[in-house]
Amino acid sequence: MNEPVKIFKALSDPTRLEIAVYLAKYGQMSCGELSKRFPLSQPTLSHHYKKLADAEIIIVSKDGASHFYQINHELLKEAGVNLKKIKD
Repeated sequence: MNEPVKIFKALSDPTRLEIAVYLAKYGQMSCGELSKRFPLSQPTLSHHYKKLADAEIIIVSKDGASHFYQINHELLKEAGVNLKKIKD
């Protein structure tokens, strides 16, 4: 799939867009921290994180058993997307 299409398709879901905007505003966060902000089931959140990661919108890192997520600002900049301009 074409990279911009993949990015915009992933961000077309309201929940994923909200997660991405939140990460853009507050920086790297753990899965646990995000789950406090987004009261969805763990499988639902994992599904959204996977879609964002597959589109390379978020960068996933691990520290032991914990997962951390941050926005891939470089990719979004290249695609002309500035999540910080979107109100959450």
